[in-house]
Amino acid sequence: MDRSTIYFLHQKGWSNVEIAEFVGHHRDTIARVLRESVDRPPAPRQRTSAVAVFDAQIGTWLDQKWTVQRMLEVARTDPDHPYTGSAAAFYDYVRPIKRARKGVPGLVPIRFEGLPGELLQIDWGEVRHFPFTRPNLLGKTRYFFAARLKYSRFMWVRFTTDMREETLLRCLIACFVELAGVPWVVTTDNMKTITLGRDEAREPIWHPAFQKCAAEFGFLPAVCTPTAANQKGAVENLVKFVKGNFLIGRSFYDDADLHQQAATWLQQVNDVRPSDATEQLPSVLLAAERPHFGPLPAVASDYGFFDTVKVSRESLVAIATNRYSVPAELVGLVLSARIYAARIELYHGSKLVATHVRQFTRNTRTVIPEHYEAVFAHKPRARVMVYRDFLVGLSEAAAAYISQLCRKRYAEMDAQILALYRLTHQVARDEYMQALELALEQQTFGAEYMQALLATPRRQLPRAEALTERMLTPLLAVPQHSVERELALYEQYVANREQAEVASGGML
Repeated sequence: MDRSTIYFLHQKGWSNVEIAEFVGHHRDTIARVLRESVDRPPAPRQRTSAVAVFDAQIGTWLDQKWTVQRMLEVARTDPDHPYTGSAAAFYDYVRPIKRARKGVPGLVPIRFEGLPGELLQIDWGEVRHFPFTRPNLLGKTRYFFAARLKYSRFMWVRFTTDMREETLLRCLIACFVELAGVPWVVTTDNMKTITLGRDEAREPIWHPAFQKCAAEFGFLPAVCTPTAANQKGAVENLVKFVKGNFLIGRSFYDDADLHQQAATWLQQVNDVRPSDATEQLPSVLLAAERPHFGPLPAVASDYGFFDTVKVSRESLVAIATNRYSVPAELVGLVLSARIYAARIELYHGSKLVATHVRQFTRNTRTVIPEHYEAVFAHKPRARVMVYRDFLVGLSEAAAAYISQLCRKRYAEMDAQILALYRLTHQVARDEYMQALELALEQQTFGAEYMQALLATPRRQLPRAEALTERMLTPLLAVPQHSVERELALYEQYVANREQAEVASGGML
């Protein structure tokens, strides 16, 4: 109360002597009180934190990159002096220690600049609940491949639906095509599509497909030190830039709209907007950088990424849930696969042993019957069934035709299947399918009818139900002698069909 009274009287204009007489203290005491705060805080208690006993261990744990949560768990179970305080107190004690260690000279980040044509940094970005407006795309996740040249700061971005190995390689190659050359070094983090881990010497174990691509395109692969993403800070900033500049405030109807807007944005940031780091246009510096790139290989336009596959006991290899046949004598061996955008090539050593049209559905079985010739010598019936599966797989019409043929002429099924399969190698596939569809429409089942249809010259006429007066007009202008000649050929075909029906006992 005396302190409050002294401050109050001083504010009213009383002198120190007058205040001293009023409160009964010496004037020097009054002067000292006026120099101090009204409410003096109590003297702090000098008490050691319960966490202090772990100081040495905390330093070791930080060197070993332990999380504070793990430190707390171990401290609570310490046999000599278990920590019983709150988690907040433990975190508050460790936080300034971690902050102080960031100033250690060995941990200070060093910035460097690359020379023209040297360094390309790549990374992935992920965006959940992507801002699509199309109803069936709401809530979808999209990823984007980001690449940035260290010297020119040129940026390249492509949005994708996954981050698989093939997607990574095809994006990287597309980036090389855009740059019109191959940089000396491609730097990335330790993603599983790049490196499978580290060996005893802490060197990266490269993913075979990425290593093969690096060798064939002539770039040096490099990865950051684990937990040191700042070693590729240029592309890390690009990922943030895409999320914070391109995506903010924009919406997209679908993927086509997304790719169009992304292309427009990239043109803006590369050709119009100067880089903050260089104060120059990235596209201008890229032009100066291009002569220093390595040459772009010819395979860039149609690249098949590398994989190894083992031949199963059924003489099939599995690639992305689908199975493809190889010659039966290769059962149990490991083959090399080159997976292109539209086909798959399989090699035994340097020898090409099989080529297949690539399948994009799931659990599809693609078989070339000739791969099983060694088996057919011991299992004749297998030849018929493999040929039958091949014919059934041509189309839905082919499946319907073969199914009815086998039911109507079961006793002759083997010979019919073999004959129909031989026909596939004698004529073009389109011509074969047209004849088969016509035979199915006319309900004429048998290889002899297919041979007759393939041997008979015929004009490609539309079906009757699709004819219109406009389409009939040119047909009526055909010379009469041409009509009579084709009619004679048709009558000969009908006569041959009737003879075949009698010979087969009417089983059509």
